[in-house]
Amino acid sequence: MKILFRRLHLYLAFAAGLVFFVQCLSGTVLVFEEEITRALYPARYTVAVPAGQPRLSLADLSQRFQQANPKYKILGYKVYADPARTVEVTFKDPNARPEGPPGGRMGGEGRPRGEGRQGGDGPRRGEGQVGKESPERGEGRMGGGPGGRGPGKGRPERGSTAFLNPYTGQVTATQSQQQLPLFKWAEDLHRRLLAGEVGKALTGLSALFILVITATGIVLWWPKTPHMLAGHLRVKWSASAKRINHDLHLALGFYCSLFLFGIALTGVIMSYQWATKSLFTLTGSQPTAPLAAPKSAAPGSSRAVAYDAALQAGQRAFACAEFWRVGIPRDSAAAVPVAAPSTLALRHNGLDTLFVDRTTGAALGQHLYARQSAGAQLRRLAKPLHTGAIGGLWTKLLALVVTLCSLTFPITGTVLWWNRTRKQRQRGKRLVAA
Repeated sequence: MKILFRRLHLYLAFAAGLVFFVQCLSGTVLVFEEEITRALYPARYTVAVPAGQPRLSLADLSQRFQQANPKYKILGYKVYADPARTVEVTFKDPNARPEGPPGGRMGGEGRPRGEGRQGGDGPRRGEGQVGKESPERGEGRMGGGPGGRGPGKGRPERGSTAFLNPYTGQVTATQSQQQLPLFKWAEDLHRRLLAGEVGKALTGLSALFILVITATGIVLWWPKTPHMLAGHLRVKWSASAKRINHDLHLALGFYCSLFLFGIALTGVIMSYQWATKSLFTLTGSQPTAPLAAPKSAAPGSSRAVAYDAALQAGQRAFACAEFWRVGIPRDSAAAVPVAAPSTLALRHNGLDTLFVDRTTGAALGQHLYARQSAGAQLRRLAKPLHTGAIGGLWTKLLALVVTLCSLTFPITGTVLWWNRTRKQRQRGKRLVAA
């Protein structure tokens, strides 16, 4: 049986090794994308807080922004609890070209733009339904329709982002693309190998292979006797180069195996629809059914929407939130959606949504992330588990260490195979000579 496992481990490693190496390399670039972007563009995200000066209301910020940019259509607001943070205004520029993923259309799992991420968009126009969305884009977010991208077909609009000083109304920066070119390129390399749908199929297949490689690797690593365990858990640096290579592959492979299996498993879930369906089957749950957003008591003009009252209602309902998103009603009767990160442990990437009457600011109903089905919540966790963002900085550091260690596996594994093959050839030559 061990021979079968060794062959599976070897052949699948050869098949997926190069793709795995490229994914690990690009993954190291993407782990701290948010932190690097904030460090490179601090003016986008923070301002000096003037003593004794209150923030401007959303109505004032909107008026100043529209006066300077009359052709732009505001799609939503994102207000942070931190008084030093800018207010993010998502807007639609009629002259801007729509942004698309490099290398072809993005299929399957999509990046959850703005889910607690800096420079992310605010809530899109309320599309009248909540709950049935792309699993990765989060239950509780405004907008119906699969994928949650682009106008038309029931999908919320996506636009550019303006960063406004909340005390002066000045636009400190604008962002027309969701990612910096380097990260956009790295993500396309990571998810599609710069080869569109063909590359996406290869990366999904690679994730499947890594699951088998990791499982068979543990079987092959398992020591025959207890006294051999210590030798499998450490690297003997004083030994020969061959022994060091052998120990690196075994020891690092064991320490990274559980995390690597989780990364590969979440990659499979994000790559294949059947994996998502299997997740719902295993949890005995169904995708969350779409819920109709409530209507305001009395229809009103689009220019007379009480966004500040809606924001205040959201701040009362979600008092401990890091930020609040205020959406634009879909029509003259729709309620104003206000969303905030879920308070569930390790679920801050999910959103709780409050619907507010557009004229009175009265709360009309809530759509809480905690009410989503178990399968929907687990599917929503796939992205932060995959990237290491689920626990903040420390889990990101752990993901970076695991990814850097994983870069060595294709190299040390190939050297192991080469040494073993050369040894077998030499043994065969000696037998022939004898």
